[in-house]
Parts: sequence; structure tokens; C-alpha cells
Amino acid sequence: MNRNQLTEKAVRLLGAHPYLITALVCLAVHPLTFGAIGNIPGNALLIETLVMIVGLSTAGWLLILRRTQNKLLFAAYEAGIFVMCICGAKLYRLSEHKGLWFFFGGCAIAVLLWLLSDRKAYKEKANAFLIIALGFCLKLYYVLGTGCYNRQHDIGGFDKDRGHAGYIEYLFVNHHLSDFDVRSKSQFYHPPLHHALSAAWLWFNETLLGIERDPARESIQILTLFYSMCILITAYKILRHFKLSGKALYIPLLLISLHPAFTLLSGSINNDVLSVALMMAALLFMLRWYDKPTMANIACIALFVGLGMMTKLSVGLVAPPIAVVFIYAFIRNIKKDAVKYLKQFGVFCVICFPLALWFGIRNYIRWGVPITYIMKLSESAKQYIGDQSFLSRITDFSPQQLSSVYEQWVYVDDDGVRQNYNEYNPLITLLKNSLFTENINESCFPEGSFINTLNVGFFWLNVVIAAAALIAMIVMCIRKCSTPKVSRLFLTFFYVVMMVSYYVTAAKYPFTCTMDFRYITPTVITGGLFLGLLLRQFGEKESKAGKIAIDLTGIATLAFGLCSCTVYLALCY
Repeated sequence: MNRNQLTEKAVRLLGAHPYLITALVCLAVHPLTFGAIGNIPGNALLIETLVMIVGLSTAGWLLILRRTQNKLLFAAYEAGIFVMCICGAKLYRLSEHKGLWFFFGGCAIAVLLWLLSDRKAYKEKANAFLIIALGFCLKLYYVLGTGCYNRQHDIGGFDKDRGHAGYIEYLFVNHHLSDFDVRSKSQFYHPPLHHALSAAWLWFNETLLGIERDPARESIQILTLFYSMCILITAYKILRHFKLSGKALYIPLLLISLHPAFTLLSGSINNDVLSVALMMAALLFMLRWYDKPTMANIACIALFVGLGMMTKLSVGLVAPPIAVVFIYAFIRNIKKDAVKYLKQFGVFCVICFPLALWFGIRNYIRWGVPITYIMKLSESAKQYIGDQSFLSRITDFSPQQLSSVYEQWVYVDDDGVRQNYNEYNPLITLLKNSLFTENINESCFPEGSFINTLNVGFFWLNVVIAAAALIAMIVMCIRKCSTPKVSRLFLTFFYVVMMVSYYVTAAKYPFTCTMDFRYITPTVITGGLFLGLLLRQFGEKESKAGKIAIDLTGIATLAFGLCSCTVYLALCY
């Protein structure tokens, strides 16, 4: 079997089962790490060394012996590989930064597979694989260097009866849903899908496999790593749905793959990452349904929206744009296919509504909890910003807010005096938070580190790319192109709904934490898509200005990716 045939088989396998293969990779990583560097078992090094020797030996057989028939060269290569792996194992064992070995080792394996592939026949797929693999390596590194209590949101603790961690522990221990008013314990009001899956994962690891308590709980991040990769794979499928190729594909895919928002989600054990994964799956099948309105496609939309809302109610933000497309398609085909569409809408309701609403209805019937209940913070909280009017918050762009690229919070010093200020402008906050979340600031890096200086450039690069993506969205909604206008308007409307919801929430709940970018992470994907669509138009026109725009965007995105890798490698070093 030659290289072309091997590549063709690999492409077909990856194309047919990308989520399954990703799950298998995550499962393979699981017993070697249990989600943290500190949990790496003693026999992991032996397994990793054997895998490297076998893998590199196979690569040598394909690249040297099969192609040149030079047995002496192959023997020398095999001896060199053996010595290199043994020496590498020794250095790895002595290293204090094993996470870097996973990152660079994973990148090396990805590059090796890329080199082994038939890049002439499958150039685009090979390049896309490499970009996605690099994203996986960065996320894995972040997960291994981030504990289940580090840089998290609202998790409480596994030894406490509150927060997302307490919710997971409750389901694991009691094997049933809450039998009390869910408002009485923080975060227990959330729908239970993510927490139930995490509890099942704990049962699998702790009860079935006998893994100790702490490593089992750290390993929940293997689940969230898988969910974050599902987001990336779905984003790639959306980009390909719009037939993006070449640089118009690579640039947005690289932006999404290495964006800090998804790196942060990969290590977050709350329900955010699964909700985004299911939301993006619903968007993908909505696009497919509009092109091919089959019962299978609409059933998938219903399933993913329903499961998404069974994870987090905010997934319901996809409902308005989906409903608009449903209505448009029905009116457009009312004369010839009205019955067909009504049947499909009926199936959608039968699948989606029970999945989405059963938990809220249960809580309303038993304890009178409003279906859209959200836990409110006290106005005495240090992060309260309700003393400013919302209008003043959204119109104030004073230079003080840009004196630091990190999100600012009020704190109380040793004398009991309040210091600093709380971020209050939603736009500035989301631009900061999208890169560094609320938990990353100057103190996370060594004093005098160049990383803090780099982050200033990283922030402004983010501003430029975000502005370019917004402009691209506006332009591509107006211009004619080969992509159906309804699909473009659908994603634009989805973006608008998310941003309106973000600003409404910031106004209704005047706290700095309500302006977190994690609530609108899908906008990275929609922005990347429209950037790709505009770049494709530039490429089709073959103008000098268009080529310059493509090259500049590519350079900016590459710099963004390098900054992201550098910052997050340093963060978990």
C-alpha cells in the first residue's frame, strides 16, 4: 500500500468519524495523565516510549525502506530512533515541566503525520488536520497544567454541596436529581446533562476502574477537552459547508483552533463547554437542513437544541434564528411542500421541547421555580457596578480602562480600603476577557516577564482582528456571493441575538462577572467564518489589493496564534 492509498484511507476514516476518533484519542490520553501532570502514573513513561519507538520505526519503514530499499540506512535510522527515545525518556523523567513534553511531543507527532501524508493529493485536508492537531496539543497542555479548581467559574467544591463541582458530586453520590428547591444551593438550578455525564464519568473511573478520588475528579477535564475539540471539529465543518478553501479556510480555522476562549473552555469543568458544543452542532445541522430539508436533518437540529438546553438554558438563543429560517422555508415552499414541512416541524417540537424544558417544568411544579430562573448576586458584592447607569457604561471609553489589558476588579487591601475599579464597559470587558478571562493578570507571570509586554500587543491584535471580522460580516451580508444569502443572514442574526443577549444581561445584572466572554464564545466562529468568506472574495477577484489584504490577515492571524501559544504555555509552565 503506497502513501497515497494510506492517506486516502486516513482521510476517509477521519472524515467519516472525526468525533469518534477524537474521543478515542482523549481516552488514550486519559490513563496516561488523569487530567493533570501530578496524576501521571508510573507506567505512563514506558507506554509512551514504546509507542514512540513503534510509531517512528513505522514512519522510517514507510519513508526509507519502502521508498529507497536501502536496508543499511533504515537500520541506522532505527538505531538512532531507539537511542533518541531512550535518552528522551530519561530527560522526560527528570524534567519538572512534563506538560511541555506533551505539547511539543504532540506537535511533533502531528507534523510527522502531516509529512507522511500525500500532501499533493490531499493538501487541504492535511493542512486542516495539522491546524486542528495543534489546537488539540495546546488544549491538552492547558488541561494538564490547570487543576479542576484553577481558573474555573462557579464550581464551588467537590467536598461542598454547592457550585458545579458540588452538583456533580451530589449526582455521583446520590444517583438521583435534587430532591430540594434548587434555588437553595448555588448552581443546582442548571439543567443536569453536563453534571450527569460528569457524574457517570466519576462512576466509571472511581467505582469501576478503582481510580483514587482526586485523580478521578481531575480527569473530568478529559471530558471537557473532548467537548472543546468537538467545537473545533464542528467549526471546521461549518467552514467547509460554505466551501471555504485555501487561505480562506486556513486563516479562520487557525484563529478558532488557537483562540484562548476555547483553550480556557477545554479546562473548565462547568457546563459552558458542552453547551457551546451542542449549540454549534445545532447551527451546523440548521445550515444543512436549509440546503437539504430532510427529516433526519431537522431531527438532528431538534436533538442538539434540546440536549443543549438540557445542559444550559442559554442554548435557547439559537431558537430565534432557527425559527426565522423555518418560517422563511415554509412560506417559500408552502404551495408544493406545506405538508412535508409541517410534519418536520411537528417532529422538531416532539423531540426538542421535552428535552429542553422537562427539568425546568419539574422544578416549577415541585417548588415554583421560574423556568428561566437565574441566581442573583447581592448588591453588596464588591463587583457590583449598578451605581453607574447602563448608558454611561456603554458610552464611556476613558483611557483609564485601557491602562491594563487585563480585566480589573475591586479588591480590599490589608487596611480594609477598597482599591482599583471594576470593569464596567461591556465592549472593553469582552475584548479583555476573551483573551485572559477574569483569572489571568500580571501576577500570573514572573515579575519582569516579557509575557506582560507581549500581552499588550496580543490585546490590540485581538481588537484589530475582531474589528476586521465585524466589518467582514457587514460586507458579506450586503455583497452578492456564491453562498446562499439566507445562510449568511441566519448566522448574522444568530450573532446579533447573542450580542443583544450579552448587553441585556449586562444591563439587567450589573456585575462585572455577567460580562464574561464565555457567554458568547460562538461569536469567534461566526466572525472567523465571515472573515473567510471575505478573503475568498478577495482571492476570486485576483486584485493586488485583495492579495495584500489576504496576506496581512494571514500574518495577523499567525501572530495571534503564536501569541496565544506563548501566553498559555507560559501560564501553565
